[in-house]
Amino acid sequence: MPKIGAAQKILKALGLPSAQQNEISALTLLALCNLRERDPWKKAERISLGVSKGIMQFIANAYQKTYAPNTRETVRRQVLHQFVHAGIVEYNPDNPDLPVNSPRAHYAISAPALKVIQSYRTKAWKENLQQFHDEIGKLRERYRKKRKRQMVPITLEDGRKLVLSPGKHNEVQRAVIEEFAPRYAKGAKLLYVGDTEKKDLFIEKKK
Repeated sequence: MPKIGAAQKILKALGLPSAQQNEISALTLLALCNLRERDPWKKAERISLGVSKGIMQFIANAYQKTYAPNTRETVRRQVLHQFVHAGIVEYNPDNPDLPVNSPRAHYAISAPALKVIQSYRTKAWKENLQQFHDEIGKLRERYRKKRKRQMVPITLEDGRKLVLSPGKHNEVQRAVIEEFAPRYAKGAKLLYVGDTEKKDLFIEKKK
């Protein structure tokens, strides 16, 4: 389909590595822009979608491409994660406080990337593309700082500090370690703390 091939060219122009220029990446981009085969690029719009009932369902309906259920994790880890890092997609823009593994997790095309996509094959394309690359560093830094503010800090008994990803589950972990244990489990030793983003965040290996 011509639209998929064009989306792959856009991904390459936006600076995505070859691994994220494949068909599933192109279809993911089209889904996030709400673009079907015959839609003009200027009709691209910013919508928030989850992976299974949003992106995967759009691809099946609009492009008749049906993927196995376990492809969801591949799209999340091998496509969307890189899209977010590249600044072309935002993670949970409607609710930044959602935990990493929330079933309501969603993605939306970033405003700078949308501007580029809408101008594909127009005179403004090159200028918008250059502006995107000029701004991408600032965008990444802004996203990093925003994400850092939402992290959940934990201070261990010996003074060591850990930082967990945002979410109510990790707020509970912090409360157990910092408040519950000192009051109701005196003498207990912390052996393990896991996080969705990093399973082995803290391990007392010897014990």
